[in-house]
Amino acid sequence: MQYIIIIGAFQALVALWLLIVKEKKALSNDLFIFLLSAIAVHLTIKFVIFRFIPDESIRQQMNTFISVCYGPLIYLYTLTKTKKDFSLPQKWFIFIPLFVLMIAYFTISCVFIILNKVNHHLLDSYNNLSLGLIFTVNLYYPLKSILIIRKSNILNSDKSEYNVILRISSCILIMESLVIVSKALLQFYPESNEMVNLVLRSISYFILLIICLLIIRKNFSSGPANNEESNVQLKINNDDSDGKIIINTVDYDLKFKDIWHKLDDLVSKKQLFRDCDLTLDSLALKTEINKYQISEMLNSYKNKPFYRYINEYRIEYFKNNVELSIERNENINFLSLAYDAGFKSKSSFNRYFKEITGKTPSEYYKDLMKKNTLELTID
Repeated sequence: MQYIIIIGAFQALVALWLLIVKEKKALSNDLFIFLLSAIAVHLTIKFVIFRFIPDESIRQQMNTFISVCYGPLIYLYTLTKTKKDFSLPQKWFIFIPLFVLMIAYFTISCVFIILNKVNHHLLDSYNNLSLGLIFTVNLYYPLKSILIIRKSNILNSDKSEYNVILRISSCILIMESLVIVSKALLQFYPESNEMVNLVLRSISYFILLIICLLIIRKNFSSGPANNEESNVQLKINNDDSDGKIIINTVDYDLKFKDIWHKLDDLVSKKQLFRDCDLTLDSLALKTEINKYQISEMLNSYKNKPFYRYINEYRIEYFKNNVELSIERNENINFLSLAYDAGFKSKSSFNRYFKEITGKTPSEYYKDLMKKNTLELTID
């Protein structure tokens, strides 16, 4: 089992390094980085315990707290792929079991070190608490993730995302089902406690290896289908006349000028930004432009991510409507105008408005009213 543990820890660290190198600065990528980090820490702790802790009760029975975050992380990843403008702080409370078990784990470890012996009553209490929390959390969140992706249209828009969520959730559920198998086997074969624990833990650690491979496969098989669409920013040519190597940067203006005019014209004239459920995939379908081209064009040519680009249009539309309402001396409902512009929630509207204009909506309105009053006074 030690070999499985050390191979899994090494694989998780390699996958973590590769993912960081290929990072796309997305929240979903950060969550996979956290998941791989958790797996690496989990397996490293287990290896240290099996290698250096002589007490058999700790080696075989003391649960590692870190596994309680596997279900929540895949759940959060699912939300980033199915919910627009998802904010991680909104779900901070799902990590409460992790903090509770972490405190309990290190407290009990310190007690055992100070006493220089294992208190089996304390160990059993911790194991019962940790087993109950880990089983409940890692059963609830993966099941919820599977239900969410089945109800959403993610399969139609991105099959790779659907598959990775489904498979990782299934792996976590299989690991938790081993708890039930373990309890059942120990009821019939209580004398084989050590062997049952050894076999089922080995299976659990092997499943963690599979999760690492799924993340690697997803992140390094996704992306543009061919080299022409990949985000390569340097070209190397050989000059036969003098044997020199010439390095040319990609001319983004030449590469994207026509496509940009087509995209921006459609977004503006058809007011595509007013669709509150607009995504990169749906924009690609509506404009008939490859989504990887849109992504590369926005990030490399216009230096702004997709939602920044769309929300700039929404805010400009909102501002125009506010000015028009003031001219007509109409009552202004900020939230109603924000929804009309394409925003889905008050919080996302306020956040993006402040980020893009540097003012809150009320500050903008007050400045606009002062400006109008000043102009009337001058006239």
